[in-house]
Amino acid sequence: MAIYFSIGYCQPFANMSTEAVTGFESVEIVLADGEIVGVRIEDPREILRLDELITALELDPDRMWSRLRADDDVLNSRRQATWGGGGA
Repeated sequence: MAIYFSIGYCQPFANMSTEAVTGFESVEIVLADGEIVGVRIEDPREILRLDELITALELDPDRMWSRLRADDDVLNSRRQATWGGGGA
C-alpha cells in the first residue's frame, strides 16, 4: 500500500513526469513542469525516513508532515454519509 503526498498544484496541460529518488528505493517524485507536486512512497516503512527525504528533496517540512495524519473518523468508526440519510 503506497503513501502519496500531494504537495502542489498543476495545470491540466502541464508536462507531467516521475523520477526515482536516489538513496530511497521505493520513493518517486511526481513533477509538473519541472516542479515537485507529489511524492509517492511505495513501501510504507520508508515513512520512518521522512525527515531525511524532506531534507534530500529540499521540501517544506510543515507541508509534508501536515499531509501525514490519520483520518480520525475512520479510526473511531464514526464515518457517516454526508448526503441524504444513512451510513456510507
